[in-house]
Amino acid sequence: MNCLLRNSRRLLLVCKQAGGVRRLASLLPTHANPVFRFSQWYRNPRTVAAVAALASGAGAMAALGLYDREVVPYTNRTHMVIRSPQSERQLWESRYTKDKKIWASESRIVDPLHPDSIRVRRIAEKVIGATYRTLPINSSHDGTKRPKPQTSHLEGFEWEVILVKDDDPTAACAPGGKIAVFTGLLDRFTDAEIAFAIAHEIGHIVARHYSEICYAKWSPIPMFVPFFRRSEMEADHIGTLLLGAAGFHPYASLLYFRKQAIIERESVSQDHILFNPSDTTRAERVMQPKIMQEALKLYKEAPPDEGTSSEAPAEGFSFRQTLGDAFQLISTRLRHALTGGSAD
Repeated sequence: MNCLLRNSRRLLLVCKQAGGVRRLASLLPTHANPVFRFSQWYRNPRTVAAVAALASGAGAMAALGLYDREVVPYTNRTHMVIRSPQSERQLWESRYTKDKKIWASESRIVDPLHPDSIRVRRIAEKVIGATYRTLPINSSHDGTKRPKPQTSHLEGFEWEVILVKDDDPTAACAPGGKIAVFTGLLDRFTDAEIAFAIAHEIGHIVARHYSEICYAKWSPIPMFVPFFRRSEMEADHIGTLLLGAAGFHPYASLLYFRKQAIIERESVSQDHILFNPSDTTRAERVMQPKIMQEALKLYKEAPPDEGTSSEAPAEGFSFRQTLGDAFQLISTRLRHALTGGSAD
């Protein structure tokens, strides 16, 4: 331990003398999905030294027990997290709220009563219901001394799924159950493929990827690119299982990757390639017999309609709740129209 700390201090001193601190500062991520701006970072000895210093410091802090070790549900991978579930939710929900205000100010949030919004919510509620229905099974002890997978962070969620006008064929999420689906998905993907995109985002929430050590604000981007890619493939793994549990055929994930590959070839920007594994790699990953067989098993056991099941958990959506929200919105607008007030 003392040797590790001495090496960290020595490397930091070298960086300071070489002016590497200023260069390192430009590498720090400014948001959840930072753009990799220094593709040739590894050719600069001073930058490499700075990265090594931070890595040594991270190892020292981990050895001192300043991080928590948790087990990811479904995949049973052990990882280190830097935030409690409460602080994770507060941090990312505040950022989601800011994004939502911007979308609202630009009139980009699709009306909740629009058929496309209802379509997206109905798909999402199936995946959310499947998540809570299968977690107790997949998070049980296997008879070993391994810790039980972390699931307590999924309690008390107030799930929200909104549709945002954007040509980007993807979705985004924030811990706490906030999911934004972009209209670009609806233009080129089927319900099952949209379900996978949503299940992938829920996979990030289930695995607490946004609290992993690679999201520490001091972490150097180049060194943690492999960790970002691994989290993407783990979200694919979890998403494929949830896809089957929600009553959608797991092969829809492969169709999703095929279409995304076509879209990416047509895209001008290639920034996503720096952080995301190729669609071929992702498809090969979920096609592994262990993953696909488990997903097919969950698919065969799925209720005929997860969204309308009477056993749907309180944390998820229900079809009755969806209708109730719709009628409430309609009645509110009628009341404002009759009284001359402004609608919310």
